[in-house]
Formats: sequence, C-alpha cells, structure tokens
Amino acid sequence: MGLDKEKLKQEFSMYLVLKGYSPITVKNYLYIINEFLQQFDLPDAQSIQKFFLTKRISKNTRATQTLILRSFAKFLKKQLKIDFETPDPPKTSKTLPVFLTKEEVWRLLNVVKKNKRDFTIIAFLIYTGVRVGELTNIKMDDINLDDNYVRVKGKGDKERFVPISSELSTIVREYLESHKDNTYLFESNRRKKFSPLTIQLMVKKYARKADIQKKITPHKLRHTFATLALESGISPVTIGELLGHSSLNTTMKYTHVTNRLAVDAVKKISEFTNLKEITR
Repeated sequence: MGLDKEKLKQEFSMYLVLKGYSPITVKNYLYIINEFLQQFDLPDAQSIQKFFLTKRISKNTRATQTLILRSFAKFLKKQLKIDFETPDPPKTSKTLPVFLTKEEVWRLLNVVKKNKRDFTIIAFLIYTGVRVGELTNIKMDDINLDDNYVRVKGKGDKERFVPISSELSTIVREYLESHKDNTYLFESNRRKKFSPLTIQLMVKKYARKADIQKKITPHKLRHTFATLALESGISPVTIGELLGHSSLNTTMKYTHVTNRLAVDAVKKISEFTNLKEITR
C-alpha cells in the first residue's frame, strides 16, 4: 500500500494536539510511530508483533508502545476508511507507585533550601501534586496568594483550581519578592519558561544530593502528594479532585463539599510534614 507516511504523521500529530495531548506526549507518540513506519506500513497485528521481536524492552514499555500503535491504527482506519486487526496490549505487572516518605521529603527540601527558586519549585510540586507540565505553564496571573489558590490547566486544557496551604503561600511570596516581573511563575535565569525536562533534571540532582536511593522524578513527587494526603486522612475522592483526575466527574454533585475539603487537605499535608519547620 502506497502511504504518504509524512502526511499521515503530520495529520496524526494535529489529531493528538486537538485532543488536548501535551507537547511531550505528542513527541513521544511520534517517536514510536516514526520508528514503526521506518519498517512497516499499517500497524496491524502481524506488523506490530514483528516490530517487537527485535526490541529488548520491558513488558510495561511494550504495553505502552502497543497502546500508542493501536491509537495510530484507530486514526488510520478512520482516515483511510480501511479495517485491519490490531493486537491487545500485554498485561502489565502491577507495581506500587514510588513516593517519598515524610523523612525523605524533609531531606530533599533541606538540601535545596539554599536556592530559593528551586526550593519553591520542589515544594510546589510536593504540596500541590500538580503535573510537571502544569507547573511550567503556570503564569503570574494564575496564582492568587491572597485567597491561596492556583489556577491550573491540566490534560485536555481542563482548568481546575488547586488550593495552596498558608505555609506554601509564604514560600511563594518570599520567592516572588525577587521575581515580580516574571511572565510565568517559574522562569530560568534567562527569564525563559522552564521546560519539563529541566525540572526533571533539577529534581533528580537534588534527590541525589539528599542521598535518596529511589528514582525520583516530578511525577514521583505527585505520587508523594497523593500518598501523604492519604496518610493525613484525606478522602481519595478529594485527592482525585486535587490531582485533576477526570474519572471523578461522577462526584460533581459533591463539589460544594469537596472544595472545602480540598482547602483542609493541603493544610493537613503541610502540617503532617511540618513544612513550617523546614522553612525556618
């Protein structure tokens, strides 16, 4: 079949963008699809099976890449008006999420404390649970330190308001004393918006300095927020709302309750880990 592969990749890229996928996700999808299209045409069951024969990857990675190729296959079927079989992704091994303990949170924040900007970034990730892509897109007019909340644009451009504890609010205020002219809440020394990769490298650097043996990434700090919230006695429904999980749409009738709970939740997490003491 004579496919215009470059055109299809461009159209699929636009399709993902319109669906609200982040630039990093789109890039990752296209990387796998480009690798596949160098060897095969249609992502049917037989071609996908052959594609993985020479790849030495884990079962979880294979499952992820299969889902990416299935997504591309679904797009092609609709675009080209053809039909073909695609494989089911392999079952993944269920592993527990990696997170920091209360003591490891202390160690991490204490090693980064001397750098006010980096300290604020890492504290913000731990105590709000925002995704790294959400963090880098927060603008100055998204944050309200009088009422202690931040407006976050999540997956699919869905907005949510995340409350900030008074302790974190104080940390952000002190940081902003020397960054009042920023466009984005967090910017590099060259006044440029941070990339998610830069934040990932920052977290990795300080985790190493804190002698934390786990592989820590910004997403692991999101796991940390969720775990600390549960340990503090916060309802999973409230945690889901704070994290922007779309599957909690069914709980919208409880919004008037969970908004109040959300404010109490971030306060509890700060108190649970003694954030006030760390900043002294």
